[in-house]
Amino acid sequence: MTASTVAGTGIGTVSGADDDCHRYVVGAAPNASTRSISSDAKTVHRTLEFGSIGTATVCSCTDDVAKRYAARSDVRYVERDHVRRAIETVSAASERTATQVEPDPSEEQVVPWGIERLGVESLPDKTDSSRQASIAVLDTGIDPEHESLEVDDGISFVDCSEDGCDSDWEDDGLHGTHIAGTAAAVDNDVGVVGVTPNAELCAVKVLDGDGSGHDSEIAAAIEWCADEGIDVLTLSLGGPEPGPILEDAMEYAYENGVLVFAAAGNAGPDEGTVDYPAAYDSCIAVGATDSRDNVADFSARGDGIELVAPGVDIVSTTPGDDYEVMDGTSMAVPHVAGLAARLIGSGIAHADDTNDADDPGGVRGILRETAEDLGADEMEQGYGLVDAASAAEEIGTVATDAATKVRATTATLTGTLRSLEDADAADVFFHWRPAESDEWTETDPESVPEDEAFSAELTDLEPETAYEFRAAVDSPDANEIGETATFETGLDSLVVETGDASAIDHESVQCVGTLEGMGDADAVEVAFQWRDADDSSWTDADGEEREEIGEFDDELSGLDYETEYEVRAVATAGDETATGDAVSVETDPEPGLPEIEQFEIDDSSSQNFVGASVQWTVTDQDGDLVEITSELRYADGDEVLHSVTSELEGGEESGTHTLKNTDRLEGAGEEYEIATAVADGEGNVTDVSEQVTLDEKSPSPSIDRFEVTPTDFLGDPSAEVEWAVSDEGGELWELELELCLAGDDEVLDDASTMARGDEKSGSHRLTDGDTDGETEYEVTITVADYFEQVTTETTTITLGE
Repeated sequence: MTASTVAGTGIGTVSGADDDCHRYVVGAAPNASTRSISSDAKTVHRTLEFGSIGTATVCSCTDDVAKRYAARSDVRYVERDHVRRAIETVSAASERTATQVEPDPSEEQVVPWGIERLGVESLPDKTDSSRQASIAVLDTGIDPEHESLEVDDGISFVDCSEDGCDSDWEDDGLHGTHIAGTAAAVDNDVGVVGVTPNAELCAVKVLDGDGSGHDSEIAAAIEWCADEGIDVLTLSLGGPEPGPILEDAMEYAYENGVLVFAAAGNAGPDEGTVDYPAAYDSCIAVGATDSRDNVADFSARGDGIELVAPGVDIVSTTPGDDYEVMDGTSMAVPHVAGLAARLIGSGIAHADDTNDADDPGGVRGILRETAEDLGADEMEQGYGLVDAASAAEEIGTVATDAATKVRATTATLTGTLRSLEDADAADVFFHWRPAESDEWTETDPESVPEDEAFSAELTDLEPETAYEFRAAVDSPDANEIGETATFETGLDSLVVETGDASAIDHESVQCVGTLEGMGDADAVEVAFQWRDADDSSWTDADGEEREEIGEFDDELSGLDYETEYEVRAVATAGDETATGDAVSVETDPEPGLPEIEQFEIDDSSSQNFVGASVQWTVTDQDGDLVEITSELRYADGDEVLHSVTSELEGGEESGTHTLKNTDRLEGAGEEYEIATAVADGEGNVTDVSEQVTLDEKSPSPSIDRFEVTPTDFLGDPSAEVEWAVSDEGGELWELELELCLAGDDEVLDDASTMARGDEKSGSHRLTDGDTDGETEYEVTITVADYFEQVTTETTTITLGE
């Protein structure tokens, strides 16, 4: 394999639009009506929901409509929907100090220098064996078949431009696969190994094969990752313009437990060059260093820089089981993201306080506090070079887990012994005390092997009392104490309380109860009872057995719509039964059908396929949208040529489906039926269809010039033909000239040429090498378009003496 050197992050430009409309992002307050925004737009592409932050509607509209949006009191911002594109190659030759070793599948697996520099290779695996952190690579996609990668999941927010894409999130560039390899290439004795080989890797395609994607597509991907519980995001993309929808999305993700890393940019060494979205507070901006621990000249500078990591001469995976060397802050990002995933996998929160930019704590705080100071200006290095070994020291050898089987006078404490450096086992125990006491009591020690859970049972506790406990380890290899956890004992009698009850929909409610005390019982059955508010008898729901106090819940279904019910919690231990107070709850009104508010079809055919873009907006008054499907078939046929399905949620969604018929030769100019159906959670379906003619064929090509002149070529009579042809639809395909004796079909000489585009001209000589004297000939010109529509013209000419 050969190695090439390229680099990437991104720059932002504004996407253009047809006619007088442009693509805008309208950020609204949480209580604003997105339907009123959608009604004024020509096209609504999607609506994103960021919880308490607000919403963002992505639409195409005129500048005047955008100004009206901006004047509304419930609108936070109105901005163009920028496009982020990968930047050109960065030349970092002057910063290299050694020849990069290129992986060879026939040789042993290579550990890239950046991973060695961070000390990742020598890290003990202190991650919780039951917890694998997830990393989402938001980029051009990932090669799902690469020998060094295992992709656990994938989703695409842009189209894959390659015909051979087996998955819609497949990498049709190479940038995303390279990022994925540095973060999480598996340890399988081939190619390269990543920072965290056991991470769950998710491919999130937000950039097309050319490395470009709208801010709104990237924001939608971030929203999806946050809702799916992804732990770490890498965004090796960016641009100089702010993108408020990206700021919304990253703040939403950060508040929901996601740590986001982005490339600082390759516009250094000038200051003030940190790209967006890296410059936002909710994102960790990563700069690049070389093998001498110098901040790379190209690495962006500014007060937004938080950390730096290796970003010069970085070898990693590229599509097709290949490996390439690349330079850029894009390459630095996965080093830090991979380490963060390892820390999160050990049980450390992404941040302790997402509202404290100076002291966030958690993994973000550890990365800052343990970074190595390179002696560079803070505008260049931020907190410094990521130090994996120092960060790992913050992962305790022993972890305090939860208290289980908590009752009035007993509880079971649990903990986990993580990896040990020089021992296979260690003595572990717990410290515990009443929360108001200053003195700790120790449980009896027990020896357990590394990566094993352990526990201790406490007895003779005081009812209704708060306690603190912490796990501890004592061995020649380690002597550590875990973090302190708390629990509270229950009542010494059987007691249950009814908590909140809320309607889920028109026929079911969610109930919550709390088992406050178990008495002397080892196990208690808890359940709920319900009745119509006008009835006197209770109906029992199925129960569950509990061995400890605490909260429980259940869903009651099969109820009548728009009806008031009473619900109460019940606990049973042997012959004893306790009930909580009854609470009232009313089921929702009978649901309505989902509605298709917008259904517009545009002909999106190209020279490669017959296509239609279906722009849709759907609503559901119950907020229970599930999915929408669009199908393409011939108007007189039943076979579905192509279908696209999108998952939905909430009460309003907008989007675009692109349908294709790849057999353009047969399908152009035909009449099609396009049908769209939307379903809600109750199985209700609303559909709509329309018949349209797609990719209408232009008229047959025209022969604009056809002049034949007698001439002589090396003593043989010849015809010099000058010609010009055109096609209204720009679909010229082939041109052919033939020379025959007048009245005879035998071709004496011919010439042909490819004629592509909308017009073509040229000249050819046709010769009869076997003639005697003056002879009458016919010269025929034939031009065809892509659809095999043919135009022919013939002229007669006399050649020879």
